Amino acid sequence: MASSSESNDQEYTPSDSHADDGTSGFGIELAGRPIAGDTDAPIDIYYWTDYLCPFCKEFETETLPKLGSNHIETGDVRLVTLFYPNIGEYSMPSAVWGRCVWQQVVDSGPGAFWKWHSAAFDAQAGDGHDWADEETFRQITEETNAVAVSDVDACRNSRGEAVRESINDDLDAGVAANIQGTPGFVLYNRETDTAGKLVGAHPYENFSKAIEQVRDA
Repeated sequence: MASSSESNDQEYTPSDSHADDGTSGFGIELAGRPIAGDTDAPIDIYYWTDYLCPFCKEFETETLPKLGSNHIETGDVRLVTLFYPNIGEYSMPSAVWGRCVWQQVVDSGPGAFWKWHSAAFDAQAGDGHDWADEETFRQITEETNAVAVSDVDACRNSRGEAVRESINDDLDAGVAANIQGTPGFVLYNRETDTAGKLVGAHPYENFSKAIEQVRDA
């Protein structure tokens, strides 16, 4: 497995993050999923990821900042983050951490989640996935401002099974959309009910073209 490039290590923190308790027109369950962008954006991007995935890190550092400034922040696109645990033993536990962090901060300050999310990818090692363990993700959580480890632990302990079920729902939705690995993306025009798909850490230009195609479909 190739490691990701770190030549343009940027962090994207959405200015508009929100909760949504509904189901999208594409059939994606939105409740509990980290969402960035305008609720009225005409195009959804459903983004399946795994914190252990090096190509996801490549997308996060090289493509997402441009996608954010040029499409999400402008109100054109809403990004829905879904989990597709498929890399290693800690893929599912790390996804549970992420989902519980989101649930603790979504109402009080969702920007804290995106700081945590970026830190999780920053912690990724370039020589496999053995770096991912309980100690690493606890340290990431402890070092993220406005995220209370005790609250996240309470979520993991009391709601862990329900959270894992919701993550399995993400996985099932990805499989149904023929997403077979991470990162995987479905671009969905909410107004015309048309969709397109990208798989892999595509450069920004490919996303821009795909958004244009789905928008004009």
